[in-house]
This record gives sequence, structure tokens and C-alpha cells, in this order.
Amino acid sequence: MADVMTREVVSIGPQASYTEIVHAMLAHDISCLPVVAADGVLLGMVTEADLSAKEAFRANAGGRARLFADRLRGRDTTWAAKSQGRVAADLMSTDVETATPDDDLDTVARLMLARRHKRLPVLDEGRVVGIVASHDLLRPFERGDTELTVDVEIVLSLPGMPSDLDASFQVDHGVVRIWGSARVPSEITPVISAIARIPGVVAVDSQLFARDPNPTGRL
Repeated sequence: MADVMTREVVSIGPQASYTEIVHAMLAHDISCLPVVAADGVLLGMVTEADLSAKEAFRANAGGRARLFADRLRGRDTTWAAKSQGRVAADLMSTDVETATPDDDLDTVARLMLARRHKRLPVLDEGRVVGIVASHDLLRPFERGDTELTVDVEIVLSLPGMPSDLDASFQVDHGVVRIWGSARVPSEITPVISAIARIPGVVAVDSQLFARDPNPTGRL
């Protein structure tokens, strides 16, 4: 994660006003902002949706009277309450999902996709040290075929690879085509998986086969 995150983070303090938050988002073309304490510890996040609550509530007939009635009925009044907020501390969400610099890029990508996050703060001991945006996840795919070829060669030479693997490969626009043979079927999957985990590999087209069709390799 440390390789793709943005280290210069635009953030705000808990007392930043509504208009200051809006100006920061528009000036930096971002949809959310970390709210941090003076020592850099993350307090929460303010998103465009948090800010939009003010306009949505203003258009809601009944205004404060309806908010009071909803509270009496036990309904969720989070957004209505946020519409009354004036500073970041009133508007922010405190239940924030985060990443660390050591997190695996694949894990963070799956989290952002599953939760539909556009930006995720990166913390080190509670302090904001970076932020990863959805477009940052695409950076590994900028790597060229020459660079990927070197990485595939390294992976195939690692100690964990089958010692008697007889394979050749070619990289074309990020797709690794590999052909040849392994001793038994069980040795093929780890090879494909290891190549697929290389940052920037788009897909693995495997034409590997087992020289010994017996899964155990025993006669």
C-alpha cells in the first residue's frame, strides 16, 4: 500500500466550518476529507454525502418538527442531524474503515470495491500518513511488459516453485501466457497463482500440463 498511496493528504480539523470544507473539496477536486486532531490522529471523515444532507433536509417538508417526530418514533435521524451541522465535528462519520502502509493492495482493493469507497485513509499508529483513492489502485497496471517479464522470471526462480518445472512464457499488454509442463497437476496451480499476484499482471493464460496425470505423482 505504501507504494501507491498519496502521502500529501488534504485534511481538516474538527472545527473546520461547513464552507471551509466545501472550498477544500472543490479546490482539490476530492469527494471526502479526513478530519484529524492536532497530532495527526484520525477523528473521522467528511464526505460529499455528509454535506449534501443540509440541502436535502432543507427541502424536506416539516423541517425540525419532522426531525423531532422521527426521533420519537425511533427512526434513523443521522442525516437529518448532520444537516444541522456547522463544523466538521458535527458532520463527520467516526466509524471509518482504514488501511495501513503494510496492507496488501489486493486486500484494500477488495475492501474498497465491496464497500464502494472512493478514498481510504492510511494510518500508522492511528495517525494519517497517506490516503489511497480508487484511481491509485490502477497504478500497478501502468507497468510495462519488459518490467513484468523480469518479475515473472524472478517468481519462477523462487525456492517455492516446482524444481522440475519446464515452462516458457511471454508477456503481452500485461497478459502472461505460459506454456510447458510440471511433474504433477498439483504443481500447476501454485505457479499460476504466484504469477497472478505480481502487481500489474492483467491475467494469466496458462497452457501448462502435467507430465504425470496421477495427482499424487505415485505409480
